[in-house]
Amino acid sequence: MELLSVPRRGSSAREYVYEALKKNIILLHLKPGQSITEQEIAEKFSVSRTPVREAFIRLAQEGLLETFPQRGTVVSLIDLERVDEARFMRRTLEKAVLRLACEAFPSELAFELRSNLALQEVCLEEKNFLRLFELDEEFHRLIYRGCKKERIWDLICQINADFRRIRVLKLSLGIRVGEVVEQHRKIAGVIFDRDPGRVEAILDEHLPQNDPDFERLREEYPEYFRQRG
Repeated sequence: MELLSVPRRGSSAREYVYEALKKNIILLHLKPGQSITEQEIAEKFSVSRTPVREAFIRLAQEGLLETFPQRGTVVSLIDLERVDEARFMRRTLEKAVLRLACEAFPSELAFELRSNLALQEVCLEEKNFLRLFELDEEFHRLIYRGCKKERIWDLICQINADFRRIRVLKLSLGIRVGEVVEQHRKIAGVIFDRDPGRVEAILDEHLPQNDPDFERLREEYPEYFRQRG
């Protein structure tokens, strides 16, 4: 099992293991349906089993891990109902946050937004989709931070894990990647132009109510998705 590492940054073993496992689940290094044990994770991160057990509990509460009597602990399958719910919340909150950003946005963060967009262009040209996903996340976090609403973004990140896994899947297949970067340009343009009248249409394009790509993803990776009756 090859896992991505996460910088320790002085955090406790519990936080370190939690953040590392969550990152590996979101980025699909731990795949939906994959079995994991406390012992192997403890060995991978060179910690005792106690912080691993605590991390497992938190991730189960967030819907990223499940425990079954015969199979043990597995990475949860992607639930498209949860994806729809998270996308609805993102779309609703982000429209409000963007309107605030149109009223006032710190110049230093406007510079960071422009820099972020430039790096997205480079990643698009080089087909570095993993880094593009990270820049996408940071782009939206910057907007929330500029409106003093970063804690809201943190709360969103706690419940939109399945939505984030869907986005990683889409990027890995190269689905509409150029469109996403172009939509980010439009979002930044609304902020720079202080034009709240365009917020509704742009975010409906960026976070559509019904995503036509879901069916393709289910066809490509049927084993990753929870089947609903």
